[in-house]
Amino acid sequence: MELGIAESTVTIKTLSVNGKRMSKGIYSQLPRRSLLADGDCAMEGRPWGYVVDQKCCHSARHNPHWHVVHEYEGQLFVWVAAKRLQDAPWHLRDDVYVPRSKAGTAFLDACLLETHLGCTDFFQGKVFSLVPEGELTTTIEGIKVCLSCSNEANRLRAAKERWPGHTSVEEAEKELRALYERRGKGARELYPELVADVALAKQARANYAAALQMLAELPQLFLGA
Repeated sequence: MELGIAESTVTIKTLSVNGKRMSKGIYSQLPRRSLLADGDCAMEGRPWGYVVDQKCCHSARHNPHWHVVHEYEGQLFVWVAAKRLQDAPWHLRDDVYVPRSKAGTAFLDACLLETHLGCTDFFQGKVFSLVPEGELTTTIEGIKVCLSCSNEANRLRAAKERWPGHTSVEEAEKELRALYERRGKGARELYPELVADVALAKQARANYAAALQMLAELPQLFLGA
């Protein structure tokens, strides 16, 4: 019987610039920048790999992350990226989405005022019963979306329900109508803007999830002294 140790090849990649191994001091001066675009999270630039930062990575059990070195327009940057989707920015998590634009509130306000005035284009004319706390959850582009209304719309809700101490229906309607007219758009015009906001968030979530998978396959880069 023969005993032996199997041979294997281990590749160690060092972070080098112009043929010189980058020192920890130079690395620490690299500016921070996300590898992903702000809107749809499309990848910008070219990822090189990740660096284990001794100051934080070994104590990051509750917030695991990567220090991703990437190149963008001829410059090097570091992106501190969460490893888990649950630690991503709120709008990228697989959860109820709150529109980042103002279209959500403007649309819900328009629906409330137009329904109050007799229109039934959206929510079958029952929108007031769907916003008991000033918020409405619906599904757009396959994503659960939470819409909130303005203070003016809430005052109209309160007046219609005859909450004690609140203004009259006529006065509340006047305030919301003024806001509606300043915006200059009705619910039918605002809905495509809301859908576009949600569609962008949906694409961003898909791109971010794909980026997390890609980051997990990047090589670790080692620094000089």
